[in-house]
Amino acid sequence: MYPSSVLCSTHEKKVVRRDNFVRNYIWTVLQSDPSLFFFKLYLLLNHRGGNLLDISFYHPSKDAKTHRTYSCLHCRAQLANHDELISKSFQGSQGRAYLFNSVVNVNTSAAEERVLLTGLHEVADIYCECCKTLLGWKYEHAFESSQKYKEGKYIIELEAILTLNALQTNQLKLKTTERRGKSMNDILRYLSYLNVQLDHIDQLNIIHVAGTKGKGSTCAFTESILRQYGYKTGFFSSPHLIEARERIRINGKLISKEKFVDYFWQCYNAICNAVQQSTEKEPLYMPFYFSFLTTMMFYVFVHEKIDVAIIEVGIGGELDCTNIIKTPIVCGIASLGLDHVKILGNTIEEIAWQKAGIFKKDVPAITVPQVPSAMDVLFERAKEKHCQLTIALSLNHYSNYPFSLSLAGDVQEINASLAIQLVFHWLSARAGKSYNELLESPLSKEILQGLATCRWSGRNELVTTNTATYYLDGAHTTESIEQCKNWFMNSISKQQTPTRNILLFYCSNDRDPEVLLQPLMTCKFDCVAFCSPVTSMTIDGNSHTDTKSSNDQWRAKVDMSGEIGRLSLHVAAFEKLWLSTLENQTNMPSIHCFHTVSQALAWIDDSKSLKPSVLVTGSLYLVGAVLKLLDGNDNDE
Repeated sequence: MYPSSVLCSTHEKKVVRRDNFVRNYIWTVLQSDPSLFFFKLYLLLNHRGGNLLDISFYHPSKDAKTHRTYSCLHCRAQLANHDELISKSFQGSQGRAYLFNSVVNVNTSAAEERVLLTGLHEVADIYCECCKTLLGWKYEHAFESSQKYKEGKYIIELEAILTLNALQTNQLKLKTTERRGKSMNDILRYLSYLNVQLDHIDQLNIIHVAGTKGKGSTCAFTESILRQYGYKTGFFSSPHLIEARERIRINGKLISKEKFVDYFWQCYNAICNAVQQSTEKEPLYMPFYFSFLTTMMFYVFVHEKIDVAIIEVGIGGELDCTNIIKTPIVCGIASLGLDHVKILGNTIEEIAWQKAGIFKKDVPAITVPQVPSAMDVLFERAKEKHCQLTIALSLNHYSNYPFSLSLAGDVQEINASLAIQLVFHWLSARAGKSYNELLESPLSKEILQGLATCRWSGRNELVTTNTATYYLDGAHTTESIEQCKNWFMNSISKQQTPTRNILLFYCSNDRDPEVLLQPLMTCKFDCVAFCSPVTSMTIDGNSHTDTKSSNDQWRAKVDMSGEIGRLSLHVAAFEKLWLSTLENQTNMPSIHCFHTVSQALAWIDDSKSLKPSVLVTGSLYLVGAVLKLLDGNDNDE
């Protein structure tokens, strides 16, 4: 009758509850308040997130007050009572948060200056004393008078995505390569606690794709085509532009917010229990960010009963945690280049070796034309792993070429060619079609429709508004920036009316702005703007800041206190490149820096030029923030 309630008698002081914390706390309340007749325990499942447990105590009298305490959701250590709560609608760095006067049972890190979206503060991170969970932060000192009211106050984050990003925070404290090999074995253990076995994964009929450039677009084309054939598709990609659920798509659409939250907590709680029950002989640790999402992806796809899973590798291939797949239907390697060199190696040959780690015995593999040294490594690895590797035929091989591709840019022809042959192998293995006949026949209407209707945001994407034309591409390697530049220059060359060209650029801490800006110097921009991928700093009457539109993973990874310095490095790099040639000693473009994307877009909207052409590049996070503001939607498709 009361599924989440506990009934007790004030006379007998008996509590029917196994939870020691709740029982002990109730006993304390009963001792101090004899008028209490019964109470009800509410887990904040409507929010399904965060680190708080909301306990409400109800008195029988109408005028009785409500007593409430807040506790760590993970270990239920008490943090504060209701009297200490200032606001339930405060905006934290990760989303919704509670602001408290004081909290207990927490440890505090050393205070440091940090640029938050309401200005410069001196803050200290706070952790649960019992389970060490990162809860939020304490405002030690505010440098702006309007923010002084926060001094000595505590922020505790609520949203589920904070729990997810806390996994990522742990990753930053360890050397990545030390755990990458172990992570695959760990994922198998995580999945076993979720009752998902390798046999279940094999039944997903997987297409596994690695590469440096274009693997996401290749997967998007592949998914779109197979969906046109009527198959129920699952698509796992990374990174996301705005929110984590973009990474898991069913039938071309983002998994719903409700399903994401439900699946998240099913996985998270099961893994937490497994970690707590692990022994010193066989220890198990909480997964890192990508490992958790990979585990969750397999769990979702199995439960959604999809017909085919298109899975994009995260980093590399050999040690990537998606590589627990034993028998994919076909593997693909997109274009290779230098990226993640600290993890994968400093040469194209080392990177090719890592990428080819997804090859499996007797499983066909397809790649696209590569530089000779990389291609040699791919064929050596294919021989080593006893699989047949072939090179995808160019699109002009097919008799009904040319045909329409929904994704712009010459490079998309390469990605589409790989996608087509991945589909051919899959149809041959699962639909009884002849691979050779498919290869030599005109492309089917399903393939043509899939190529023409594929959607893949943030890659060679054109968005036109009333005030500007935006060319968006999340290029973040030298090769992809070069291709992005060619696409942009080719596009604006077709404009009948010359207009001003604006560059909106940002690159993350692990990339060199000078290296990425170099190919763009020939574009002759009239204006250059550098901007962090934070969408806005909307402040209400209580000085609460709304940052929900900015990318959650970027916010978890980046210390905002360093962003001002980061933008200054962008400016210095551009000035150095511009002045490095004699012809550029004069007429340098005007350079602007913005704290938020909303400020940058407002500046563009106020441009005196009629509909300037704006190239947005350098970071998928920046592209995602711009798209969020331009689209004004919930990103459900």
